[in-house]
Amino acid sequence: MAQRNHPYYISESTIGGHSAGKGFFSSQNVNSGETIVTIRRPLMASLESERLRDTCANCYAWTEGSSIGSGICVKEGTTVSACAGCKRFRYCSKACQKEAWNRGHKHECKNLKPVADRELPKAVLGCMEILVRRKHGLIDDQTWQLLCHLESHVDDFKENGNYGGIELMAMGTSQFSATQDTFSKDFVAAMYARILSNSMTLVTPTFDPLGILLDGLLCHINHSCDPNTYIVMDGPQMQLRALRDLKKDEELFISYIDPTMPFVRRQSELQQRWFFTCRCSKCRLGPGQQEDAWAIKPEALSSQYKKISDEEIKRNEQAEDETNYTGDSVDERRVAALEAKAFQLYDEEQRQSDPSEAIRIIEEAITFCTESALWPAHRQPLPAFRDDLIVNQLAAANYEAAWFECAKRHRQIIPKLYPQMHHPLRVAQTWQMAMLAQYLASVGAEVALGADLALIAAMLINTVNVIARMSHGAENPFARQAQLKFLEVEEELLGKFGSKDAMNKAIQRQVELLAKMGE
Repeated sequence: MAQRNHPYYISESTIGGHSAGKGFFSSQNVNSGETIVTIRRPLMASLESERLRDTCANCYAWTEGSSIGSGICVKEGTTVSACAGCKRFRYCSKACQKEAWNRGHKHECKNLKPVADRELPKAVLGCMEILVRRKHGLIDDQTWQLLCHLESHVDDFKENGNYGGIELMAMGTSQFSATQDTFSKDFVAAMYARILSNSMTLVTPTFDPLGILLDGLLCHINHSCDPNTYIVMDGPQMQLRALRDLKKDEELFISYIDPTMPFVRRQSELQQRWFFTCRCSKCRLGPGQQEDAWAIKPEALSSQYKKISDEEIKRNEQAEDETNYTGDSVDERRVAALEAKAFQLYDEEQRQSDPSEAIRIIEEAITFCTESALWPAHRQPLPAFRDDLIVNQLAAANYEAAWFECAKRHRQIIPKLYPQMHHPLRVAQTWQMAMLAQYLASVGAEVALGADLALIAAMLINTVNVIARMSHGAENPFARQAQLKFLEVEEELLGKFGSKDAMNKAIQRQVELLAKMGE
């Protein structure tokens, strides 16, 4: 599969001295922030059920947006209308509907019409799309070969007891797609399993999750908890970009999971979903890295929290689950029990649809973590709680409360978790904070003595304006919108201060004040 005329090639991979099947390699030197490969659209993408109502099923324009700053790349006033036939998929324009129709929806629309009132899992809809398009000659042989080369892990699913469920889903997929005459039930089950074990997350340019996607080429990229590349999206377009400088013939890695999680939890998630033990450069160092560091030693736990942990061990069977393993001593087992409780609270708040209830659980969890004195600000799940608190505070229109959480994250967490300035999540979170500062400035909010939120917003917008060219690429709509926004605010501030020097001096004072707000 070597394709040396491209900036990449697929070849045998060895990770930590062990075979890792096929991998994705760079055929040339690449500088940090440069594009390695661009894919016009993935082979398949399938929206989450709740996103089917507000997102175009062709260009993936999300018309609602979850929070301030999410809708930057969607034209104001954009709406979606349901397909008159299946009534399941929605489109933002006649052009999008026509493109989707010609790409294969014309063959599946009539099959979906009888089940219009049934909620179908995104993996079922994605599998249907693939089978229907192949049946009608809309997926070429080379693309099909790349797709079928991806591991299905059927034997692994059989071993863990989940294959029976896969067979049931595959049976429904065959019926709904009317492809029983083309593909055997075992083939469809393997394709469904292939989707479950190889799909990536479909996201907006600001990394809001929309659904899943599958691409026979990019899904050959192996995992590392210390990745050297990442994928950004512009609607359906995917770009693989360099997180750091890459050498010719270096294997390229993305992270399948949140690499800021503790070592044992990362290993457990990778084993459960992708059926492998991670031997990446970070995992070979074991559980002694930043992600596993506690703020105090286990034996320094207060008597109050020792009592709490002992009660957790007695009543909570997950308290000693291996995913929270810290060590074998009494105090290390206590710490593991507290970690189990924290992650249980995280799972609970993630299930909430009511922002006020989610906020209540998150604030309880943050208090639990901080009062235990165990968690440094950057150890999970504390950063994840703060991210979700910001999202829910914005959803509840508690903008000033969200601002103070953003300030803490900006100061204490982002530099630790995402040290590269152009890390896409660092850029997206900075943008969210910039848009919040601009909104608060527009309503005259006073968040701290001497704080000028318009200046702080300008500083943050300029940071994104400069860095987004590396994180997303100069032609990405997100980067272009950031540049336009900066030019807009710069013009306003120049009118106020009269010169760039005066404006920059005023901004520097606000930078120092922002740092204090985040302490």
